[in-house]
Amino acid sequence: MIQTIRDIFRVIRHPGDLFSISAADPYKSLKIRVVLLDAILSLLPLVIVVTISYFWFQSILKEDYRSQIKWQIENTKQSLDFFIEERVSGLRFIASTFTYEQLSDRKTLANVFLKFKREVSGLVDLGVIDSNGIQQAYVGPYKLEGKDYSNHDWFDEVTVRNVYVSDVFMGYRKLPHFAIAVKRELPEQGTFWILRATIDVETLSKFASAMNLGAEDDAFLINKEGVIQTPSQFHGNVLGKLTFPLPGSQQGVTVHEITESPHHECTICGYAELKNSPWILVAMIQSAPYLKIPRIFKNELLFIIIISTIIGIIVVTRIANTLVNRIQEAEKEREDAIAQSEHASKLASVGRLASGVAHEINNPLAIINEKAGLIKDILEVSEDPSKNREKFLGLINSIFDSVSRCRTITHRLLGFSRRMDTAHELFDMNDAIREVLGFLEKEIMFRNIRLELVLAEDLPRLMSDKGQIQQVLLNIFNNALDALLEGKEGAITITTDSKDQKIRVSVSDNGHGIPKDKLKKIFEPFYSTKEKGKGTGLGLFISYGIIKKLGGNILVESEATKGTKFTIEIPTTSTSQ
Repeated sequence: MIQTIRDIFRVIRHPGDLFSISAADPYKSLKIRVVLLDAILSLLPLVIVVTISYFWFQSILKEDYRSQIKWQIENTKQSLDFFIEERVSGLRFIASTFTYEQLSDRKTLANVFLKFKREVSGLVDLGVIDSNGIQQAYVGPYKLEGKDYSNHDWFDEVTVRNVYVSDVFMGYRKLPHFAIAVKRELPEQGTFWILRATIDVETLSKFASAMNLGAEDDAFLINKEGVIQTPSQFHGNVLGKLTFPLPGSQQGVTVHEITESPHHECTICGYAELKNSPWILVAMIQSAPYLKIPRIFKNELLFIIIISTIIGIIVVTRIANTLVNRIQEAEKEREDAIAQSEHASKLASVGRLASGVAHEINNPLAIINEKAGLIKDILEVSEDPSKNREKFLGLINSIFDSVSRCRTITHRLLGFSRRMDTAHELFDMNDAIREVLGFLEKEIMFRNIRLELVLAEDLPRLMSDKGQIQQVLLNIFNNALDALLEGKEGAITITTDSKDQKIRVSVSDNGHGIPKDKLKKIFEPFYSTKEKGKGTGLGLFISYGIIKKLGGNILVESEATKGTKFTIEIPTTSTSQ
């Protein structure tokens, strides 16, 4: 916070520094702008009012008093607007959450009514009305179920406008109240239904009379025809007519003097139209508008301004830090969520491709399997022993082993797209690495590559899918071989160790490495850093999916021209995710 305050004062002294801060750290710039804006909005009116009060105090007392009344009316207006909007929003939420059939059930409607009544004050009843104006379900103190509202003005209004807030009226219950109704469209059925709630006038009156007024003052609501909507101390009861006219409708809050008032020769009258309702808030100020206010000396005014400025900046800075930090965290979470969603989408598309490829491979494998079985059967039943019989049988057994291995690979490929269950077994990771290296032994010797194995002897045995892990190892080993440069002494180092119930396998090479701008893309499908025609871009992508499915993780470190290091982390008791 202290650093933010320092930055603020630095920007005040040198405004051009704000652009350099914005380029380096946009969130710090946002904090400074929020603090400066809040400080200006909160402290500038204080400075203006205090300065004007010091120089022109006597001449603006009357206007200042009017401003106070106007401010109170505005606050009361906002409270009433919020009062109405809160209940309209509540009804909209109920209408969008529940179906017509659900709310037509009186038990469900009663449960919703009780919960809604706990949240908002003044609620009298709740009803569901069909498109014909018949109240199909009702919860409240009166017997209004089955009432027909089709001929009422409010029913036509809500049908056209979707939302309707009524004037105060007596209705069937013969007590003053007002109604709020919202319409729920059913386009698939070509009809609609209405959710209607009524609220007592006492609750509305509490909000209307909440202004800080004197004993001789009055505040109440009227409609646009001048009919009183809430009780008034001096101007009539509910549904009575106002005895004097108000000026025409104006935007915002209006404060003026009227000389023909029933009780005083001069009265300050303030009024404002409410939003989304048919009412006008009226305040009749009949008490003396002039008060003696002691003179404030210049030094005291300056002291108040300085203290208020310091306190305001400290409070606003704390609030700005909290808000901007939350924005920064939310932005990071949003970016992570988008990245995960994109990756899941790519997984699905490649899974479909893998499924088709696997089926294409399985067809010729089935033919090979049948032909090899037939050859073996003929040789076994042959009466003419042959010198090469054992040799043929050995070759045929090798064919069966190869077919079995191909079948396992295709099943794994199918498992990627179909989410087949993994085959877990207990094995030693070092042995699995040596088996995979057996496939690459000749190539390593032919290319004169230096292979260094640093395998931990005390590795715990791993309960996981050995075949899939070996497939991942094979992909990474092949990538390491492809990365080694021609004409340079190649070296590959493989290390194993265990920590925190995880086995780690690291594969390092001294090849051409991966540039930083491409490092984030290597696990994406069809993305390859190899030369054109040498890679499909699926090896690391599939390996990443396998390791994630087994509960592990793949990490990569690389630097261009210096080499790459892949690290696989697998829990000792991995399970499919």
